[in-house]
Amino acid sequence: MTTDWREHASSRRARPPQVRGAVARPRLLALLGASRVVAVVAPAGYGKTTALAAGLPDLGRAAWLTLDADDADPQVLASGLAVAVAGLPGGEGPGTLLDAGAAPGRVAARVADVLDQSGALLVLDEAQYLAGGLTEGMLREVLGGRVALLSRTPLGGPDLTRLELGGDLTRVSAPDLAFTPAELAELFASQGVRATGAEVRLAHAVTEGWPIAARFLAQAAAQGRVPLAALADLDGGEAQLGTLFAYLAQEVLGPLDPSLRALLTRGSVFEELTPELLADVLGETQAGTLLGALASGGTFLTRTGDTFRAHPLLRAHLRGLLAPGEAQSVAARGAAYFERTERPRRALAAHLAAVNTARAAELLAEHGGRWLDGGRVTLVERSLARVPPAAWTPELHALSGDALRLSSRYAEALAAYGRAGPLARSLGEAQVALDTVQPDLAWGPLETAADLAGGAEAARVERMRAENHLNAGDPARALALHPGLAGGARYALRSGRLGDALELALHAARGETGGARAAQNHREGLLLASFLHAVLGEPEEAARRAREGLAEGERLESRFVRSLALARLGHAEVTAGREGEARAAYEGALDLAQDVVPRLQVEPRLGLAYLEAWAGHPAPAAEQEAQALAHAGGDRYVGGLTRLTAALGRLHGGDAAGALPGLKAAHAVFTACGDTFGTGAAALALYAATGGAGDAPGAARAVTAFPFLLARRSLLSPAPGRAARAALLARLAAHVPEAGAGLLPVAHALGYGHLPRPEEVPGVEVRVQVLGRVAVTRGGGAAREWGRARARDLLALLAVHEGGLAREAAQEALFPGAEPQVGERNFRVTLHALGQVLEEGVASGTLLERGEWLRLRGGPDLSVDLWEARAHLDASPGAPGRAQALLALPGRVADSDLEGVQAEAERYAARLPEALAAEADHALRAGQPDLAARLAERALTLDPAHEPAARALMRAWHARAHPAAAARVYHALRAALAELGLTPLPETEGLYRALTGGMRDEA
Repeated sequence: MTTDWREHASSRRARPPQVRGAVARPRLLALLGASRVVAVVAPAGYGKTTALAAGLPDLGRAAWLTLDADDADPQVLASGLAVAVAGLPGGEGPGTLLDAGAAPGRVAARVADVLDQSGALLVLDEAQYLAGGLTEGMLREVLGGRVALLSRTPLGGPDLTRLELGGDLTRVSAPDLAFTPAELAELFASQGVRATGAEVRLAHAVTEGWPIAARFLAQAAAQGRVPLAALADLDGGEAQLGTLFAYLAQEVLGPLDPSLRALLTRGSVFEELTPELLADVLGETQAGTLLGALASGGTFLTRTGDTFRAHPLLRAHLRGLLAPGEAQSVAARGAAYFERTERPRRALAAHLAAVNTARAAELLAEHGGRWLDGGRVTLVERSLARVPPAAWTPELHALSGDALRLSSRYAEALAAYGRAGPLARSLGEAQVALDTVQPDLAWGPLETAADLAGGAEAARVERMRAENHLNAGDPARALALHPGLAGGARYALRSGRLGDALELALHAARGETGGARAAQNHREGLLLASFLHAVLGEPEEAARRAREGLAEGERLESRFVRSLALARLGHAEVTAGREGEARAAYEGALDLAQDVVPRLQVEPRLGLAYLEAWAGHPAPAAEQEAQALAHAGGDRYVGGLTRLTAALGRLHGGDAAGALPGLKAAHAVFTACGDTFGTGAAALALYAATGGAGDAPGAARAVTAFPFLLARRSLLSPAPGRAARAALLARLAAHVPEAGAGLLPVAHALGYGHLPRPEEVPGVEVRVQVLGRVAVTRGGGAAREWGRARARDLLALLAVHEGGLAREAAQEALFPGAEPQVGERNFRVTLHALGQVLEEGVASGTLLERGEWLRLRGGPDLSVDLWEARAHLDASPGAPGRAQALLALPGRVADSDLEGVQAEAERYAARLPEALAAEADHALRAGQPDLAARLAERALTLDPAHEPAARALMRAWHARAHPAAAARVYHALRAALAELGLTPLPETEGLYRALTGGMRDEA
């Protein structure tokens, strides 16, 4: 190329567009930054350019190039690339090559080097212009760096396929770019538009998240041209939003044949089009052929089988072109067709469009309940909104109450039921009380309903009465009234059959995620499963189920489900020992519970009562507990749960005396309710709070029946820490020796080979640290003073000799050359000082074996970091958890003047880089180049001259298409070896040449 290459370059195309008013979209930003290369493919109007330009500040250093048809010429593309990267560190290099007449491919390779060395992102907008074969090699070179490709048409080719298979490419499509309802709400807020949840949902349905449409709607709403409060369903109503986008429709309709345009316009009355519908209603015999032509002609008409659907905005615009009489006439003929073909939902919509409100009301009353049962709450609400008040009947008021109740709008639901018939009113009021678990409020309406109901309705009332007894904490009475409740998860939970309850809850949860359905509120299987996992001491499963339930609540737009999910997440975090996260979850749940129903506040408040009591704040704890009990609504079970949880907070916080009243009350409540688990958990906590003076046999029975209460931390365990639970087990075994066989499995779960005696259990975790420094911690805190400095040295010596060593050898190591009597006396005092540090609160010899052979007794109560490190070092590459464990290990053994410790330090310093390099090799074979790079980089941090680690890192960079980075690794290794008077092995030299193709020497 001659030196006039700048004539082909435009600095304007190398500047990102200025974006104003863009809202933050973390979800989309995460996708754009998920991989080294991202391909964003979507039609015009989906905001590809806007998304990248707005996200540049968060994506790091960047360069930009907007392509056009001329960039299919390699020389033009090379010029544009050179201008795009000119402002980056080292970015003058590509231009220098062009000045020297370098080939476009070599320029592209230098551009990749610039991107790699600066860590910059190159955005290539309108990348569909690179589809030709002439620029394929250049694109391959550029893809060695961080690149974002924005295209209107699909991008393929072997290079992108290779990157995708290697995990280095993320594809972003139109659905990813579309606004979610939450993002649309933010967009409205950024324009100063206050939109309710219902308005946002309708606006999202109207635009389907199409970014350009969403932005125009937000601007129009902000300017007052489209008031959201009057925004109508696009299937009818006054505000025809489609007129706002007339220019888009004209682009679509302009080139159409008049017959096709007429068919599309008249068919816009209906949400979906089929050849049969158009043949019957419009008399169009060639409807199938015409619809196929429209779908393939870029009319926003999508096809599913023989059904065609237009974008809502296009339909709204087209309906605005029809005369009112014509639209109603077409709709009336469509309604008759849908009724003949037994499609009541389509018939209802057509009758409403035809302003035949009486027949629409009849269809809605007849079929609305079934639609609600199928989860079509929004359909029913929107249909009801289009029926004029004069056409409403008591049946429609009852249906409205059901829809509002299923949307957790309980106050509005009760008002709607108040205008229904007497039986429907009492049933609706009772159902609200059942849905919100407020048994006290259900008894009156149930009595009224029982007097009015007959036949199937009488059976329904009897079942509702049984459920209310279950809600009130009387499972025996509930089962007597309706034996079928025995097969439900809530009955199993409230009668103490936790395993059965979990199995039933998980079975119920299988069909909950996705699809059209109504929120089940407190009956959500996922959330019941989450609670049970927390009670069973499985916090990660509990948290996973809670988050799944939270996502489902967001999808269903149910504040009730979202609040309950956050409360259950709080329980999971408490069980995992993450108190800060638990508090945030509980407070979020409480915030969402406001203005829904008071009963929803109970679980977050009982959780906050626990946290306040555990933190030593008695007044706030008592206030939260009182508020929870006040909102229990007559549910004795949840009242007992509240008292037990709050009392456990006091017990765990060290106020055993303050915990006793609540524990006794909880025990009495659970006993009256017939809940064997609640009774057992309270009995065990009472035993712990009284220091063993409580009902020891009852506590032992509880542990035998529910071993997880001590085997692991449960939401309702009497002590959060393993060591404290072990001490409680030992005391219980001593008090009730006949229960030993039932308690032994718990001892095994806690790490003991036998039932420990109280004097063998310190009640805290004792940890010995010799990596980095020598220290002993007890329960996470510092141990007592050492007494003698040599006690610390003796501990390090015993730690490096995992199997122990002879007393005489240890004495000689600590006091070399001392007179025998002096050395013996000094060693005896040193050993005693070490024992005092390690074995505070337990019998001598429990953690430190003495006599002629000395040894640390590792086990559940005593751990040594070096021993754990050795286990990871000895494990095979690829063993579960090994990679992360190796990355977390300290780099050295603590300094010491003892020969044995120094020898171990040398071995450790050599073994850790070796293990990291071997693990990196395994990660490469497993297709995990990112993990391999982290492992190899850690090894080279410890030993810059470690050739196996350097080779692994070079291969990792090669797998990530970064030849320049691989070359830098090689040169850094060569420099480190040179300081030692060494050169790289032939194996390393050969790998360097193979991976980099003999790149220029940068050393």
